[in-house]
Amino acid sequence: MDIVVDFLENKKIGVAVSGGMDSMALLHWFLQNRQRLNIELIAINFDHGLRESSPQDSKFVMDYCQKNNIPCLFYKLDLKNTPCKNIENAARLARYQIFHNLLKQKRADFIATAHHANDNAETVLLHLFRGSGLKGVSGIRYKTPEGITRPLLYTSKEDIQKYIQDNNIPYVTDETNLKSDFDRNYIRLEILPKIIERFFAAVKNISAFSKNAKADNEFINQYVPVLQEKNGEIFIPLEDFDQLPSIINRQILNALYALDVKYDIEQKHIEMIKTLKDKKTGSRYDIKKQVVAIRDYDGVTLTRPNHQNLENFNAPFGIGKIKLPTGLVEIALLGQAPNLNFLKNLDELYVDAEKLPQGCVIRYRRAGDFINKLGGGGRESLKEFFIDRKILARRRNLTPIIAKDNIVYAILGLTISEDVKITSKTQKIYKLTYSEDC
Repeated sequence: MDIVVDFLENKKIGVAVSGGMDSMALLHWFLQNRQRLNIELIAINFDHGLRESSPQDSKFVMDYCQKNNIPCLFYKLDLKNTPCKNIENAARLARYQIFHNLLKQKRADFIATAHHANDNAETVLLHLFRGSGLKGVSGIRYKTPEGITRPLLYTSKEDIQKYIQDNNIPYVTDETNLKSDFDRNYIRLEILPKIIERFFAAVKNISAFSKNAKADNEFINQYVPVLQEKNGEIFIPLEDFDQLPSIINRQILNALYALDVKYDIEQKHIEMIKTLKDKKTGSRYDIKKQVVAIRDYDGVTLTRPNHQNLENFNAPFGIGKIKLPTGLVEIALLGQAPNLNFLKNLDELYVDAEKLPQGCVIRYRRAGDFINKLGGGGRESLKEFFIDRKILARRRNLTPIIAKDNIVYAILGLTISEDVKITSKTQKIYKLTYSEDC
């Protein structure tokens, strides 16, 4: 059986074991080679609570591990009430969260899963049919930076079946794998067998194609401008949309990955984001309820929805440092400061402490907020203020204010109200210093 373990010697290996043919073959191989590789071996098993037979499958795994002196970590997951529509994705996310926790806790140096060459072929075809780009058809990664590895990735299902038979290894069958109602199962049961029947080397050739796609993907990435995430958002300037399609497509894709949209990204999502270039300011596009793309004056911003909803945040106004979701504000009480040019550095605003009413809070904008414009000019809604001053749409909900009820006395980093401006009669001054998270 073709298995790659060149970097696993002298390590502590956690093997994800469902009890199925593939994972039992992997566990058995590690068991047989434990002394030669000088590895410490543990098994990891999950009961997802989705099948009647899953408790029996877990018992089968634990009995096998006990018989062969393999420590086994067991996790029972509750996925019946998950809000995720795709139960397969929900189960996968739950498993990998536990894998990453085990790696962080140093309970294993690597976690090995039993993905094989046929699984990789299914993944490539699934992503291809869904309209993925090069990254999607690059297939399953052999090893991730976090420590997940797939030693059987270049092993065919046929070779695994032969290994099972030659070594008389027991295993259980997950009946849900025999149903074609899931997309992946449909490809596994209906599509791939017909392809292999006609093109016997299909799995090997798809594997080679995915390796080439991965290399091409890495090459293109060298020429893609790096976009920095700041405060939960990524900004793509308008001029970047005039790059070669392969470059801007990759730039958008990398931005989505940076904002943790890692599953089911399709070409149509990228194309929809690109159409925002020609839309009016404020136009937006929601991507799988995970990221919002917003057209600004000079580009497009990708941001997580939770960064757009800060309406419920409230912090009492007071002297000292106050941590906000978007940065840090420091409030200091000063004596009278003559010749103070309080609008020179907008990161530092100065207000008349005695004019600021009791009960003010630091929060983010809400419907109905208004400010009395500095220098006169009357009352202006916060919405009008932001539009008149061409404050980018992506910044408006992320800009903290000092207010009481709907009356705004300071917009941190921007301006203060006429109501609290400093005059020759001012005796006490609040210095408001705001710094955004980077």
